[in-house]
Amino acid sequence: MYRWIHALKITPLILLALLLGPKSLLAVPSMGRQMGMECASCHTVFPELTPFGRQFKLRGFSMSGPPREKSLLTILPISGLLQASITSTAKTNTTGARPSDFPRDGDPLLQAAGVYYGGKIIGNSGALVQFSYDGIEERWAMEMFDARYADSFTLANKEWVYGLTLSNTPTVTDIYNSTPQWAFPHTETAAVQPAASTLLDLRLASQVGGVGTYVMWNNLVYAEAAFYRAGRHGAARALTAGNPIENVVDDFAPYWRVALQREWGSHSLSVGTYGMVADLFPEGELSGPTNRFRDLAFDAQYQYIAEDHIFTAQANYIHEKQTWAAGFVEGEASNRSDTLRTLKADVHYYFQRKYGLGIQYFFTRGDRDELLYNTGEPVFGSATGSPNTDGWLAELNYLPLPYLKLALRYTGYTQFNGASNNYDGFGRDAGDNNSLFFLTWVLF
Repeated sequence: MYRWIHALKITPLILLALLLGPKSLLAVPSMGRQMGMECASCHTVFPELTPFGRQFKLRGFSMSGPPREKSLLTILPISGLLQASITSTAKTNTTGARPSDFPRDGDPLLQAAGVYYGGKIIGNSGALVQFSYDGIEERWAMEMFDARYADSFTLANKEWVYGLTLSNTPTVTDIYNSTPQWAFPHTETAAVQPAASTLLDLRLASQVGGVGTYVMWNNLVYAEAAFYRAGRHGAARALTAGNPIENVVDDFAPYWRVALQREWGSHSLSVGTYGMVADLFPEGELSGPTNRFRDLAFDAQYQYIAEDHIFTAQANYIHEKQTWAAGFVEGEASNRSDTLRTLKADVHYYFQRKYGLGIQYFFTRGDRDELLYNTGEPVFGSATGSPNTDGWLAELNYLPLPYLKLALRYTGYTQFNGASNNYDGFGRDAGDNNSLFFLTWVLF
């Protein structure tokens, strides 16, 4: 039975958020102050971007609004965030389960607290950088780094916007909300997670540093290319400060992105593809044979934005080919190669940017691999050696103030780590990992 009463413990954090918040929110507040615009110009509801928000990012976060009286707040591009949450899992007392498997279940959690540098640096350059405390991992670290330079020119009566980026996560530089870094539902929970995920689904988040370039032609075609390397090397260390480098990339990992978009009236549509190839050392090693991951992804996004109604639909599919050149020899994988496929498809609706509902269906499919997935662990293992997982989630949002979001999310599984019943071999069912999540998210 879900422990609803625990949600009351988080009330003081909600009140603190209300007291800390500004009278009105201007996008990521420092960027809004830079432009002199309300949050609705760049966001449907944060962090999802509108067409204007995508242009602001494309142009290096450096666009400015009309001249106005300067103050310390308008000069310094600094903002803050606070997230407080509570997660309640359906069952924590199945056979073999230990309290340490659910260390933060049912208790109020300061999920994140941090500071942004968000906005113009100088000239045509700007950045969105977040250094924060992660309450789930219990550490301070560089969460997000996206610094860029941008400019434009006209050729044959068509505008070309181009730029250079320096970032610490593949897809953090993307301008759409259909790729992993910015995808719904935007925040993680402390609940039990499936055993398998693709490399592009944030397994390299905040663990690499990369240099890239991008171009937007005629507000129609977007293309991007970048090369990432492990955060242990050179300048990449600063981009990953405070984060353990669990997935060490050998040499450079190329990343690419292409998308087509169209905007008409209140509507916008984009369809695209992106991918990455990376050679990773086995855990704990920094030399020798590696395992190769080839990710190919397809995504789409549709937006309808009107005065009172906002509707968004997104889909993201990733196909990963895994070659275990090191893992097979060292007995970490049963197969010389495996495939993994993931899909996330969601729709969400907001009324007056105040009341929202989002629904997502997701699945993971992959080859059976006894050594890779059948770890023999209760709760986290797969008795069948299969990573297959199916589920859905529904999230209610309420924004009593433009800078404050309250979210209530239910996640349900019909299959988890390869089975619906007794998936871990200790009697735990997929539905035992269903969870309820309550979040308070404030920007200031």
